[in-house]
Amino acid sequence: MSAGRVILIVLGSIGVLFGIALLAGGGFTLYADRTQRDDGYLTTPTERFATPTYALTRTRLELDTEGEGWVLNESWFGKVRIRGESSGDETLFIGIGPQAEVARYFATVAHANVQDIDFDPFRATYLSVSGGAPQAPPTEQSFWAASASGVGTQTLTWKVRDGDWSVVLMNADGSRGVAANVDVGAKLSFLLWVAIGLLIGGVFVVTGSTALIVLAARTRQAPSAPPVPPAAGGGSGSGPAPEPPDRSAELPPPS
Repeated sequence: MSAGRVILIVLGSIGVLFGIALLAGGGFTLYADRTQRDDGYLTTPTERFATPTYALTRTRLELDTEGEGWVLNESWFGKVRIRGESSGDETLFIGIGPQAEVARYFATVAHANVQDIDFDPFRATYLSVSGGAPQAPPTEQSFWAASASGVGTQTLTWKVRDGDWSVVLMNADGSRGVAANVDVGAKLSFLLWVAIGLLIGGVFVVTGSTALIVLAARTRQAPSAPPVPPAAGGGSGSGPAPEPPDRSAELPPPS
């Protein structure tokens, strides 16, 4: 096998692996889109978040569509929903506000910032910030882009906009010790088309790469030699027929 054919087989094998990865990604995306939706929102599992401080925050949510306003609409990525259920009789507050305003509000407040979240198994990593109590409860602030507060399950719905944002979870009266069961959802209608595109692309890549491997690995048959015709009048082991004698030398001279 030549070096060129070996290279083609290697490239085809890499293509097959890449195509399988596309199929796996498309299948997972399709599964998530069809099974993890709640009222049209692609929703995370409900998990418990808690801190002994005055608030839980998630800062530096940066959104920049570079002026492409068509991205931020209800058919693509237009709405985010945050649901929280407080434990006990505490009045829960959920808010989304500009990062600069939220940072100013929490400048001297003891709170915990959510740094990282793992879902399988669930584990949230917090960064504790020392400080005191807030000077006023969150319900009295006017900078929130969207907020919800009350007893029991609270639902915040926010129309996504460009900018730097922070999410805040507090007790509505600003007291210490925040705990709630939270899930987050987003309307990502384009995921279905992403899944279909990945599946179709995976099929084409796997098919083409497999065909490349088969063509490169196919062994060419050597052309057969043309048959030699047998000698006329001779047997299988006989030599060539003797030439007839020249009779002209035996004839008598004319009278």
